[in-house]
Amino acid sequence: MKLEVSKITLEHLRRYYTELLSDYPDVLTTQIVSEITGYGKTSINNWCNKGYIKSFKKNNVNHIPKVYLTEFFCSLYFRTITRKSDWHIKTLKRFSRWQKQRMAKGEEING
Repeated sequence: MKLEVSKITLEHLRRYYTELLSDYPDVLTTQIVSEITGYGKTSINNWCNKGYIKSFKKNNVNHIPKVYLTEFFCSLYFRTITRKSDWHIKTLKRFSRWQKQRMAKGEEING
Protein backbone atom coordinates (compact mmCIF):
# COMPACT_ATOMS: atom_id res chain seq x y z
CA MET A 1 0.00 0.00 0.00
CA LYS A 2 1.21 3.48 -0.82
CA LEU A 3 2.39 5.91 1.87
CA GLU A 4 -0.17 8.48 0.86
CA VAL A 5 -3.71 7.26 0.47
CA SER A 6 -6.84 9.19 -0.40
CA LYS A 7 -9.52 10.09 2.13
CA ILE A 8 -11.87 7.65 0.42
CA THR A 9 -9.34 4.82 0.70
CA LEU A 10 -8.89 5.62 4.40
CA GLU A 11 -12.67 5.52 4.88
CA HIS A 12 -12.76 2.16 3.09
CA LEU A 13 -9.89 0.86 5.27
CA ARG A 14 -11.79 1.94 8.40
CA ARG A 15 -14.89 0.13 7.24
CA TYR A 16 -12.88 -2.96 6.27
CA TYR A 17 -11.11 -3.23 9.63
CA THR A 18 -14.35 -2.50 11.48
CA GLU A 19 -15.94 -5.46 9.66
CA LEU A 20 -12.91 -7.67 10.41
CA LEU A 21 -13.14 -6.90 14.12
CA SER A 22 -16.94 -7.04 14.38
CA ASP A 23 -17.03 -10.37 16.25
CA TYR A 24 -14.63 -9.18 18.97
CA PRO A 25 -15.54 -7.32 22.17
CA ASP A 26 -15.48 -3.50 22.16
CA VAL A 27 -12.32 -3.44 24.30
CA LEU A 28 -9.41 -5.81 23.69
CA THR A 29 -6.34 -6.72 25.73
CA THR A 30 -2.88 -6.80 24.22
CA GLN A 31 -3.07 -10.60 24.40
CA ILE A 32 -6.15 -10.67 22.17
CA VAL A 33 -4.66 -8.10 19.77
CA SER A 34 -1.53 -10.24 19.60
CA GLU A 35 -3.60 -13.34 18.77
CA ILE A 36 -5.51 -11.42 16.07
CA THR A 37 -2.57 -9.70 14.39
CA GLY A 38 0.35 -12.06 14.90
CA TYR A 39 2.45 -9.29 16.43
CA GLY A 40 4.00 -9.94 19.84
CA LYS A 41 2.54 -8.57 23.07
CA THR A 42 5.76 -6.63 23.63
CA SER A 43 5.37 -4.80 20.31
CA ILE A 44 1.73 -4.04 21.03
CA ASN A 45 2.52 -2.80 24.55
CA ASN A 46 5.31 -0.62 23.10
CA TRP A 47 2.87 0.84 20.55
CA CYS A 48 0.45 1.60 23.39
CA ASN A 49 3.16 3.11 25.61
CA LYS A 50 4.46 5.29 22.75
CA GLY A 51 0.95 6.50 21.92
CA TYR A 52 0.65 4.84 18.51
CA ILE A 53 -2.40 2.98 19.84
CA LYS A 54 -4.72 4.78 22.25
CA SER A 55 -5.29 2.54 25.25
CA PHE A 56 -5.84 2.53 28.99
CA LYS A 57 -4.34 0.44 31.75
CA LYS A 58 -6.44 -1.72 34.03
CA ASN A 59 -4.71 -4.09 36.45
CA ASN A 60 -1.42 -3.17 34.76
CA VAL A 61 -2.67 -4.51 31.40
CA ASN A 62 -3.20 -2.33 28.34
CA HIS A 63 -6.80 -2.36 27.14
CA ILE A 64 -7.48 -1.13 23.64
CA PRO A 65 -10.93 0.03 22.52
CA LYS A 66 -11.70 -1.50 19.13
CA VAL A 67 -12.31 1.92 17.61
CA TYR A 68 -8.72 2.94 18.48
CA LEU A 69 -7.33 -0.32 17.17
CA THR A 70 -9.08 0.34 13.86
CA GLU A 71 -7.64 3.86 13.87
CA PHE A 72 -4.17 2.37 14.42
CA PHE A 73 -4.62 -0.13 11.57
CA CYS A 74 -5.39 2.81 9.26
CA SER A 75 -2.42 4.88 10.45
CA LEU A 76 0.67 5.63 8.41
CA TYR A 77 2.76 4.03 11.15
CA PHE A 78 0.95 0.68 10.89
CA ARG A 79 0.85 0.72 7.10
CA THR A 80 4.61 1.32 6.90
CA ILE A 81 5.79 -1.37 9.33
CA THR A 82 8.72 -3.00 7.56
CA ARG A 83 8.40 -6.53 8.92
CA LYS A 84 4.70 -7.19 8.64
CA SER A 85 3.06 -10.21 10.25
CA ASP A 86 1.40 -12.81 8.05
CA TRP A 87 -2.00 -11.49 9.20
CA HIS A 88 -1.02 -7.94 8.23
CA ILE A 89 0.07 -9.04 4.74
CA LYS A 90 -3.08 -11.13 4.24
CA THR A 91 -5.42 -8.35 5.36
CA LEU A 92 -3.76 -5.84 3.02
CA LYS A 93 -4.16 -8.25 0.10
CA ARG A 94 -7.76 -8.98 1.06
CA PHE A 95 -8.50 -5.27 1.37
CA SER A 96 -7.89 -4.74 -2.35
CA ARG A 97 -10.31 -7.57 -3.18
CA TRP A 98 -12.83 -6.33 -0.59
CA GLN A 99 -12.73 -2.84 -2.05
CA LYS A 100 -13.09 -4.06 -5.65
CA GLN A 101 -16.02 -6.31 -4.72
CA ARG A 102 -17.81 -3.47 -2.97
CA MET A 103 -17.24 -1.12 -5.88
CA ALA A 104 -18.36 -3.77 -8.41
CA LYS A 105 -21.58 -4.28 -6.47
CA GLY A 106 -22.09 -0.52 -6.46
CA GLU A 107 -22.24 -0.52 -2.68
CA GLU A 108 -21.88 2.69 -0.78
CA ILE A 109 -18.79 2.12 1.40
CA ASN A 110 -18.71 5.55 3.02
CA GLY A 111 -19.96 4.87 6.53
